[in-house]
Amino acid sequence: MPIKQDDEVERQAAPRRWQAFALLMLPALLIPLNSYMVQIALPFMQTSLHADFSEAQFLLSSYSLGLAAALILGGRLGDIYGRKRMLVVGVLGFTITAAVGGVLSHAGALTVTRIIQGMAAAIVQPQVLSIMRNSFHPKERGLAFGIYGAVIGVGFILGLTLGGLLIDWNWFGLGWRTVFFVNVPIGMLVLLLLPIVPEQEGNEKRQRHTVDHLLTKPLRAPVDWFGGLLLLSGLALLLYQLTEGQHRGWSGATWGSLATAVLILAAFTLKQLSRKKQGKSFLIDFDIFRSRLFSTGIAAVMLIYLSMFSFFVLLNYYVQAGLHYTIRSSSFVFLPLGGGFFLASLLTSRFTRKRRAILQIGTVMMGLCSVLLIQALHADAIHLFHNRHVLILFGYGCGLGMATTPLANLVLGTVPQQDAGTGAGLFSTSMYFASALGVAFSGMMFSHWLGHTLIEAEPADYVRAFSISISASGGIALAGGILLCFLREEGA
Repeated sequence: MPIKQDDEVERQAAPRRWQAFALLMLPALLIPLNSYMVQIALPFMQTSLHADFSEAQFLLSSYSLGLAAALILGGRLGDIYGRKRMLVVGVLGFTITAAVGGVLSHAGALTVTRIIQGMAAAIVQPQVLSIMRNSFHPKERGLAFGIYGAVIGVGFILGLTLGGLLIDWNWFGLGWRTVFFVNVPIGMLVLLLLPIVPEQEGNEKRQRHTVDHLLTKPLRAPVDWFGGLLLLSGLALLLYQLTEGQHRGWSGATWGSLATAVLILAAFTLKQLSRKKQGKSFLIDFDIFRSRLFSTGIAAVMLIYLSMFSFFVLLNYYVQAGLHYTIRSSSFVFLPLGGGFFLASLLTSRFTRKRRAILQIGTVMMGLCSVLLIQALHADAIHLFHNRHVLILFGYGCGLGMATTPLANLVLGTVPQQDAGTGAGLFSTSMYFASALGVAFSGMMFSHWLGHTLIEAEPADYVRAFSISISASGGIALAGGILLCFLREEGA
């Protein structure tokens, strides 16, 4: 007889669930915090590691690449081996790779480490969300997930500001390495306190103990490791060639590598379809894409997050490499943007209706503020702390918060209840892959229009490259808003 999960939670919700929830917010915070701290530190890392522009871009995108490739696999591992156990594995892996990243001095080795760290984060995130859902009464979940969303917003603001401050403070002469080492004590604290988190068996592990499951389903390999390897290889090769193509030229070898990446991803798709047909375990159920609404929603997600991450990368390089702002000043440039994002996220999370309209207004604000910023830079390209520039960045942050906060609910509202888990996994995977793709896209645009190396380029070159690239980023956000017109709200 199937177990009703909500009834089970009602019986098993522990008095210490809020203490466990507070602890779970630490690894939830680390995932975005780490990403944005490395982003603000990237120009310093590029100089220290003697990396070229494309190598630095791939280094930045590698973390999101690991997340995108392993997120669905991480959820499957929690279902099979237990969520708390996999949470320990993920936090331990994240902490170790943070320590290793802090001592490396080679861009290639650090990139590989960042991919592994992203995969560790991909193990952590679904366990946090699953434990949250199963630990609370249904009436408490809204508050818990609201706090979780706010924590992600804090990670965005804190990562961009704290990363700059840590490098500026230069503790023990470690420079940019502190953005890695700061994760280590937090990870160790989480590991020490994890006993307060309730033990939870995954759905498949629990089903293996039922008579019905033993009679109806034979035991077979529960994880599609080869499929995971194909997905990671295909995505990694695709992103690497996109970032390297602009630097080394679009030669026949580059196009051949891109074609190989497409073939690997096609092989992954065919393999997943074949495994499902044979009744074997698989990572992605592609049948969900038969829903036109869901496919349109995922395309909108890709465009919005691609635009967002492109904007961050472009602004960071403009202020640090182009305007030669100190790392402290560079981090403060992002403060109004982060403040607008956080404020808009809090306000829009209260709306349960008209989410599509809010999202569309947000994408329009992102596009409009991109245009206004270009105009402001042509009037004053240097003083970004003047009121006009600060208000534009604040407006962009507000638009970003409006365009992303209700997005998951709207897109996942197009998915039938029985496919909710698959839809959520694909939503997160698309979000992180778009972030990685945004780095590659912004790098291609910026380096092409810059026309020189970062050192040789003049301020006018930076203004030109930044303006053209930002206009493209804003256009992509508007395209995402147009796609949202084809979605309908749940219950509409």
